[in-house]
Amino acid sequence: MKTRKIALLVIGLAMAAITGVYAQSKKEKIELLTRKVDSLEKALSAKNESVVQLQIKSARLEGVADAHNEEIKRLENKADSLKGALIARNLTVESQASKIAQLNDDSTTLRAQLKEWTARNAALLSELESLKPKQAESTTTAKAAKPADPLKEESKN
Repeated sequence: MKTRKIALLVIGLAMAAITGVYAQSKKEKIELLTRKVDSLEKALSAKNESVVQLQIKSARLEGVADAHNEEIKRLENKADSLKGALIARNLTVESQASKIAQLNDDSTTLRAQLKEWTARNAALLSELESLKPKQAESTTTAKAAKPADPLKEESKN
């Protein structure tokens, strides 16, 4: 019986030791898991903070993008307006160039006419000069040969 008691006591102590070791192991596992959970919570908190910062940055970038889009639309509208004005100006320039070309043609034609008329005028002046001495002779003979104006004579009658 003594041996039995001792055996029971040894078994009890062994069980207590095993239970203690098992409990110690469980406690260590719980502490280890608690540290891992704390570490994961810190990492999750850091990630959540990072996500919040990214959301804030994204919202700012969306605002900037909207502002840039509005600026782009304004500049596109201005470019379209300027293109329209440029087209109108180009049409005006083309019209003016056409008018200038027509005026140059007219000027060339008028210069040619002026040269022709100047040449004719010179020829007529030359002919007139050559006729002046003859005309002076012919006027004196014409006055002598010419009878008096028939109307004047009728009025005298």
